[in-house]
Amino acid sequence: MEPLLLWILVGVLVLLIVVPFLIGLMLSPYQRATRVELVKAPIDATWGALSDLSRQTEWRTDLKSVQLKDDDEGMRWVENLAHGGKITARKQKEVLNKEIIIQLSKGSQVIGTREAVLSAVPGGTRITFTQTTVTKNPWQRLNMHMGSKIDKHLQSYIEQFKARFTR
Repeated sequence: MEPLLLWILVGVLVLLIVVPFLIGLMLSPYQRATRVELVKAPIDATWGALSDLSRQTEWRTDLKSVQLKDDDEGMRWVENLAHGGKITARKQKEVLNKEIIIQLSKGSQVIGTREAVLSAVPGGTRITFTQTTVTKNPWQRLNMHMGSKIDKHLQSYIEQFKARFTR
């Protein structure tokens, strides 16, 4: 093999592997998406749908089942996802009919939070949904930033939630 061809191959490998890795390192490991939605239902009904974990499988199409766990640190459950993964969730904060913050983990690694802040308004409930993700791996980080997956995931969650009240 000629030295020039070898250098070209090394250069291509560097471009395909090292450069995306370096770009991923420069990106923030945190992503956040926020949406404000009006749900045409009273605040107690919307709160019930958000906080009744065992019944979320009725309106969340991405969820196959929920296993509630009880431990000394508070409410915890495992969400068995329809595509085969598992996410452990724990309530970090809960203020009745006002706010709920849920921490999401895979194994021992925190992967983000899901938050809903509710307020009663004429015609229903205004809910501010916020979802954050934490991505440690630089290649996955680049993929998450390029695909805006957090926006799509949050929008899907909101559409499913709102559809629960239009049935």
